[in-house]
Amino acid sequence: MIVRKANVADIPRIFELYEELTEEVQDISPEMVNQVFTEIDSSPRQELLVAQDNALVVGTLFVQITPNLSHGARPWAVLENLVVDSRYRRKGTGRLLIEYAFTRCREAGCYKVQLLSHKKRLGAHQFYRSLGFEESALGFRFYF
Repeated sequence: MIVRKANVADIPRIFELYEELTEEVQDISPEMVNQVFTEIDSSPRQELLVAQDNALVVGTLFVQITPNLSHGARPWAVLENLVVDSRYRRKGTGRLLIEYAFTRCREAGCYKVQLLSHKKRLGAHQFYRSLGFEESALGFRFYF
């Protein structure tokens, strides 16, 4: 199994994986998908990753490294939308994606990695704790 940057051909499979993450229907036009993917792909501080087993994409993770003026001007990272095909869970796929992201974050000099997970995803929380993540904040969000 390998981890690599996603390419445009991976997008349909990534959306299939996202359907395992949420019950919400992804109602995004192909033009918007291409625009957002191009923006992510052209940014040196953002990566959409995939885990691939032979020819099949079996997991994905988005990584964003954010500049920062505090903490000695060291950046920090946000990990989002970690999804592993249900047939590949508990086989090291998620760990492989997170470890790859950690390597990228260390290379960028990040002082922390922030990962948010919905409060209902208790199995995911246990997985994140097993990787060394600790609960550290009370989160709030505002929808427009």
